[in-house]
Amino acid sequence: MIPQVRSRSSIRSRAFAVTTAALLSTIAACGDDGINNSTPQPPRGIIVLDGFIQPGLTFLGDTGSASTKLTLAPTTEFDAGGFTLLRDTVLAVSSRGAGDLLYVTDVRTSTTRRIQLPTRSNPSRARLLSGTGGQTLIGAALRDSSSVALLSFAGAGTVTSTRISNVGTCPTDLFQFDNATWIVDANANCKVNYAVQGDVRLIRVPNTGTTRDTILLPGLRGSGASALVDGDVAYISAGGDASFASFPYTLISTGGITKVDLRGKRVLTAKRMPANTYGAGVKLGLDGFLYVTLYQDLASFTNRIIKVRPADLSFVTSASADWLVLTGATGTAVTCGSGQADALGRLHCIQNGTGSVTSLLVFSPTGTEVRRVPANQGGVDMAIRP
Repeated sequence: MIPQVRSRSSIRSRAFAVTTAALLSTIAACGDDGINNSTPQPPRGIIVLDGFIQPGLTFLGDTGSASTKLTLAPTTEFDAGGFTLLRDTVLAVSSRGAGDLLYVTDVRTSTTRRIQLPTRSNPSRARLLSGTGGQTLIGAALRDSSSVALLSFAGAGTVTSTRISNVGTCPTDLFQFDNATWIVDANANCKVNYAVQGDVRLIRVPNTGTTRDTILLPGLRGSGASALVDGDVAYISAGGDASFASFPYTLISTGGITKVDLRGKRVLTAKRMPANTYGAGVKLGLDGFLYVTLYQDLASFTNRIIKVRPADLSFVTSASADWLVLTGATGTAVTCGSGQADALGRLHCIQNGTGSVTSLLVFSPTGTEVRRVPANQGGVDMAIRP
């Protein structure tokens, strides 16, 4: 999930702040929610995260131009560059610079609960986990604490918190699988300057016992690493390594995706993003393909979206480029970020125009614009709610 470009200085700060979604990160609709429909149906709606100016969620239908805005927070306490959606719950976090906060939104009722996370823990991403006894359980990766917070509560009741400690240098994401919590360690100096220290790691922490497993992901680098889980396979992505000390910025290594067999605890295959690109925010389309959002380069910061086959991580290319070639309603080329396809293969993405006014764009399977609708202002991420 990549926010739309506002300025080079904004890109630099977001790249360092890494809400990967900041440069991707992230993700978004994880798990298999809505993936296994036997008969493809159009989505029930789209959610857009307005990350700056007027932070909040914009809810859009699959047709028409009507929208509903839910304000989340003032700009002084909100810097999320992405969110996660599972069924009817949206989770977003603010980093240490904006108060170390977690926002839990019930999409059905458009209500949000604001939860304080440990001070200066610098949360990266939150995930809805499987609770017990009617409790909601949320995990939040705390970059500056080398830990994961597990938050449990019922309704509006008191939140109880526990920790999984010593889970890497900079934990940025997590998920549950087979009686264990798996943590993505970006292996970067997130406390100071987000400088990459080495390859991304996947750490398995069992629910019982003390034996942990660490899976090294060779060649995968980036301080905004994230996970997307589908069945017993995880796709771990990271945006790459770059220096933003001065302009022109310097690309050290491109981003990539690594496919991991969770049962076998082994790497299946890996794919690097095209030369000169930066970012690798991965979404699972409802058509079964992966959609990767990245920047074409570190000079123009042009948004591009690549369609990827999950089986072998090969690109679905056009005749002229690795990324999707998208055409506007007037026949001109257009670009957008944070892309995800619905079950009919229609790509949905967002674009920020003058004054950061956001539009949701929808393209046919052949890449022609079929819909453009206002989505408020300051959009940084979107997801389809099936």
